[in-house]
Amino acid sequence: MFFFRRKNVKPAPRPSRAPSFALPKRRSSVQLMPSHQHDQLPFLSRTRFSALPHFRAYEDEPENLSLFIAILYVVDLFGIFPFVTLPAMLVELGYFGILLVLSIIFLQIYTSFLLSQCWTMAEHLDPSILQKRNYPYAALAELAYGPYVSLLVSVLLDLSIFAMAVPSVVMAAENLEAVVLRMSAGHYNFSYCYWAIIVGLVICPLMWLGSPKHMRGLAIIAVCVMILIVALLWFCLFAAPAIGTPFEGISMELPGFLTVLSSYSILAFQFDIHPVLLTLQIDMKRKSQVSWAATIGIAITCSVAIFGSIIAAYKFGSMIASNLLQSLPTSVPFYVMLILMSLQLCFSVTVASSAMFLQIENYFKLPESLSLKRMAIRSTVLALEVLVAEFVPSFNALMDVVGGTITGPLVFILPPLLYRRILRMERVHQRIAAEASYGSLPLDLNYDPVELEMEPLLVAAKPNSPRGCWLRLVRLLHRLDCDVSCTMGVLLFGILATFLSTYLNLFSLPSLFTNNSPCLSNLTKP
Repeated sequence: MFFFRRKNVKPAPRPSRAPSFALPKRRSSVQLMPSHQHDQLPFLSRTRFSALPHFRAYEDEPENLSLFIAILYVVDLFGIFPFVTLPAMLVELGYFGILLVLSIIFLQIYTSFLLSQCWTMAEHLDPSILQKRNYPYAALAELAYGPYVSLLVSVLLDLSIFAMAVPSVVMAAENLEAVVLRMSAGHYNFSYCYWAIIVGLVICPLMWLGSPKHMRGLAIIAVCVMILIVALLWFCLFAAPAIGTPFEGISMELPGFLTVLSSYSILAFQFDIHPVLLTLQIDMKRKSQVSWAATIGIAITCSVAIFGSIIAAYKFGSMIASNLLQSLPTSVPFYVMLILMSLQLCFSVTVASSAMFLQIENYFKLPESLSLKRMAIRSTVLALEVLVAEFVPSFNALMDVVGGTITGPLVFILPPLLYRRILRMERVHQRIAAEASYGSLPLDLNYDPVELEMEPLLVAAKPNSPRGCWLRLVRLLHRLDCDVSCTMGVLLFGILATFLSTYLNLFSLPSLFTNNSPCLSNLTKP
């Protein structure tokens, strides 16, 4: 067979026995991702046409977010509102307030888990949904219920994010106004109306950043500022003189229905993460960890806020103001804390607004890179937020309306609805795929892999042991479809709470416009 030997063929290199550090290092291969931007364009030129998609270097893209950075985003997203408004709410609700706060937070964590599971299932059902990463919440609604529900979700989402930014601008301007007013002992007052414009100018260049994966450094700085704020707040609380006896005026009686409903709206506003949750999940390395990021971030914020509320209730009792900052005495740490709070609110608005801006830019078909059109659109939306903030009497005025009417459906109604619908679609898809795979063979459509895996574990475990009891409980919950039952309970709660809050807000709107802001009153003066 040597007649057919090819000439000028180099022999295969022999394996080297040299140590690994003596061998020449190979260059790491560049990961490539397909770019489908020309897939649906007909009659492409010959030089650009290919049976394979075009590729672009993945090294140019920012690195995806880790679990730790995602937790920082969640903590930064909540901002300082729980630290400032939660103490007065708990004092007003009494001991029932802690139970209400923990219940709302548990439901927030549960519905955030449902929403993240919806995106995971949607990726398996329709991988092309990844191309709709700029508007993931609306994409889930379109997959489950069609374009009309998707449009409704988009409107609610943009209204929620826009309305949540306004109280942040209001509170940041009020804090800076309080610094100048208290430092000058009331002799000089730089108006809140001008401070709102200055706050908008500070936020404007931060708004030009892209999605959360482009704001990693901003999240780290914001959490460092948050730690300083918490330390200064606790220092001011411990240094403040007590008023009356400890926990004075806090009763064991159940609060009134309207008080509970108003508190629900404020809590839904303060601990809302759902508008940004899916955007955060898409930018993470391991998308399944977004539920842990939400849980840990909410737990950290809630623990710190409840601890500070207990200290404030011990010091001031029922004499505490609706804004905790108004009950604290003036001092140098107090002034520093107010300035840092205003800065952190600017960071919080930037992170919270990313989902809204990505959706708007997708509508105008803007590229993901920084451009003049992006800067113009984001600056215009920010200018509208500052303009609305000029005519709002206080940041508490919008919390009830936004939390009860707009945030409620996004948090307590839509996640259970989407989860139940997409879960049903996934089961139908699995059954159709199984029937197509087995063809005409007899197929047991009642086959359940969980039941099959549980049987040997139950046989191996002792009946009365803790492991055996736990396995039987898990099998019972699986047979009862408890995840579907719990979603129905959360759905009914969300519908009832949203309806009652909206009905209550209809009567509070006249008072909202009666108490005019100082900026509006200055304009209407003759």
